Amino acid sequence: MLWTTYRGFLKDQMNDSLPIPRLDRMPVRINPCPIIEAIIEIRFVSTESWRTMPGLLFSHIRERYTVSRDLPLATFPEDFRHQNPALMYLPLVQFVRTNFLIQFGPRVVSLVTSPNQYPGWQEMKTEMAWLLEQIKISGFVSEAERLGVRYINFFTEDIFAHLHLRTFIGEKALESHEVSISTVFRHVPMTARLNVSNSVIVGGPDNPRSGSIFDVDVWIGALDFELFSNGLQRTDEAHDFEKRIFFGLLKPDFLAKLNPEYS
Repeated sequence: MLWTTYRGFLKDQMNDSLPIPRLDRMPVRINPCPIIEAIIEIRFVSTESWRTMPGLLFSHIRERYTVSRDLPLATFPEDFRHQNPALMYLPLVQFVRTNFLIQFGPRVVSLVTSPNQYPGWQEMKTEMAWLLEQIKISGFVSEAERLGVRYINFFTEDIFAHLHLRTFIGEKALESHEVSISTVFRHVPMTARLNVSNSVIVGGPDNPRSGSIFDVDVWIGALDFELFSNGLQRTDEAHDFEKRIFFGLLKPDFLAKLNPEYS
């Protein structure tokens, strides 16, 4: 019998059913920073044709995002993309700035940090506030469906040794060089998917690195946010929930080695 359990929890707040420890203090940064990519994603419905949408957005962001390039999926026929639901929310074009990317498709627009260049949440939030204003002016969003915040962290070591997260077969902990865990947490109005794996390879073809991924994706559904009135506030809440999952599952001695800084 295989199941996942959590041990060594810190004291949590009463009436909070989440199996995630709540720290008394949350770090504002750690060093070295393990974040290889951070994403704020908006999924939406539009009455505009995709042919016109890239131009609508680019006309308002081109002074800041000077480079526009098609992504590989853009070469696929439109009928093929429509017939494959898995492709519905994937971007077709990318706009590039020094430390951020905007990825854009018929049903999705995302603000993405450049690889291994996370600038901190405040800078990312400021950039998102600006992008939301440009999206509003562009006028292609008829209805927002989903608002998400995702952080992908990479560690060169086996991360399971440093987490309050273990996998057991019977009474024996599973120790393996290849373990992957995926689970979902619900914390109204947010949902989070946690993916942890200790056997991944990241990086470009010139500098691939093997190690562990700690990936947290938090999202809010259409009924629980209004993009242009409280969307930025909701991203803050999703970010806080993501931080609680990440830091709550790190063992204290490992967190101490990451040189946490507090406000």
